Amino acid sequence: MNPSRLFALFLCLIASAFAAELQPVDMTPKLENLNKQIAANAEDSQAYANRGYTLALLGRKEEARADIRKSVALKDTGPMHNRAGWAYFNLGDYAEAVREFEVAVKMSGFKSHYDYYSLVLGYWGTGRTKEAMENYQLAVERDPRFGEYKTLAERTAEWTPLERRAIHEIYVLWSKAWKP
Repeated sequence: MNPSRLFALFLCLIASAFAAELQPVDMTPKLENLNKQIAANAEDSQAYANRGYTLALLGRKEEARADIRKSVALKDTGPMHNRAGWAYFNLGDYAEAVREFEVAVKMSGFKSHYDYYSLVLGYWGTGRTKEAMENYQLAVERDPRFGEYKTLAERTAEWTPLERRAIHEIYVLWSKAWKP
């Protein structure tokens, strides 16, 4: 087996093992701060988006979905839909993630820096590999750091294990079967 592919498989196994050990957490300092922000301003769409994402990472799915819906209801913009897509992605709700990413892309006209790589995640999750690789190529054209393993790893170092797994799996396919 190719060493790059073996390394990617190894990363996927570690990410899966790490994700399996995570248990829902009741409260974190970040969540407490977001709750205070929302209590102070019930119209703060960014606080709802951030809390929805945080709740998604904590495994509190219904609360996360409610905050995600509230954030885009308060502020119907491309960046807010993109943020919603990332939260849905981390909930494992890939169809909703794609829907939100596609809304964000339409609103931005493909001008936001995150448009293509966000779509990669959603298409990966829904098994639309060809579309994921097409968008990966466009992401590389926009941000060359996605085109080399080392800079991809640096670029995604703070992403969640699931986010990294998706982008790295598509990178491996792209680098072996698609890269011009």
